Amino acid sequence: MDAGISSAWDVATRYHEFKAKPSLQKISEHLREISTQAILEKARALVGSVVHPTRSASAPIEEIPALAQGVDLDIDETIEANPHLRDPSSSGLDQLWMEYRLRRSQPVVLSVDTSLSMTGEKLALTAVALAVVALQFPEDPVGIVAFENRATVLKHPEEKVSPEVLVGRFLDVPAQGYTHLEEGIRQALRMVRELEDSGRGRAAATVVLTDGKYTAGRDPAYLAPRFGQLHVLKMGKEKSSAPLCRELAHRGHGSLREVGELDALPNVMYGVVKDLLRGRA
Repeated sequence: MDAGISSAWDVATRYHEFKAKPSLQKISEHLREISTQAILEKARALVGSVVHPTRSASAPIEEIPALAQGVDLDIDETIEANPHLRDPSSSGLDQLWMEYRLRRSQPVVLSVDTSLSMTGEKLALTAVALAVVALQFPEDPVGIVAFENRATVLKHPEEKVSPEVLVGRFLDVPAQGYTHLEEGIRQALRMVRELEDSGRGRAAATVVLTDGKYTAGRDPAYLAPRFGQLHVLKMGKEKSSAPLCRELAHRGHGSLREVGELDALPNVMYGVVKDLLRGRA
């Protein structure tokens, strides 16, 4: 199919192929823009409403966080802080306490295979999956690592980027010939350690998206026990790579989800991240 008569989704699925053609170098930015919009269109068609998890708290009215939800008077704490209120003759009030809810933070690190074994429609649908996450959880601490010959950090957990920028970054990761799964998992572990050292929020959960094959580096299973939660999304129906995926999830105290049909990937990825952010995984 010639690029001139390709649909927008066709361009997205063949982006790296078209980008590599010398005759199309001058329009590579336009190809990326077309691909990005096609990916986001598919992602927006999949998203629905999300009920974000919250935690309850109580504090003096002047200390209520700006993002607090459902703020209401905490009568018990107010009386506790103002013992003289028990005296009907007293009209004094030293401190007014309020109940409120805050969105619960659950850092999630995604490590995604972008090697040659994941090119074409696999890569485009992976981009849709990431776009769904970006659209639905724009304020949540989601970090993203892409790996092929080497691992690249596409987004730090606390970084705020638009879905368009994230998809563009993902598309521009070069699809190289080797799959360094060990380095992809190692870079995810570095990000998890950075989050732990920051001392903010709950322990990070990690999701690795891979077909279970690696052609560079060592067997990465030895890294799995170092994670608090390591979940694996296995792409494709090939059985020979299933044992490694099962071992990674088992030793990483996580779960394995097999994605046999490519079209199911965005929904599966979205479901996993939603469950993690809602504390259900």
